[in-house]
Amino acid sequence: MAKRSCRRTNDEERIHDKAVKMRKMTDEQLVHYVEDRVNKAKSEGINQGKAMAPKPKTFKIGEIINKIGEVKGIGATKLVEIKAILEWYLGTENDG
Repeated sequence: MAKRSCRRTNDEERIHDKAVKMRKMTDEQLVHYVEDRVNKAKSEGINQGKAMAPKPKTFKIGEIINKIGEVKGIGATKLVEIKAILEWYLGTENDG
């Protein structure tokens, strides 16, 4: 037996109204509605994925070189070579 409309909650009434509206749609309207919902869901998923993606770590090669320079036995010449290697593999855009 169907529920009387006077016994529906606000949420149930809202869902019922939406279902009636969808049942009254033509095939073309229904297809457009579903496609719009799919595109919106994809868009939101992509945006959430971007927000959840880990941010790349930024570091300063100069600070790394200074720390390595504190190691006993590594002189200025070796530091220059180490810095060149770091810049080659990590790129100088990570200096910031």
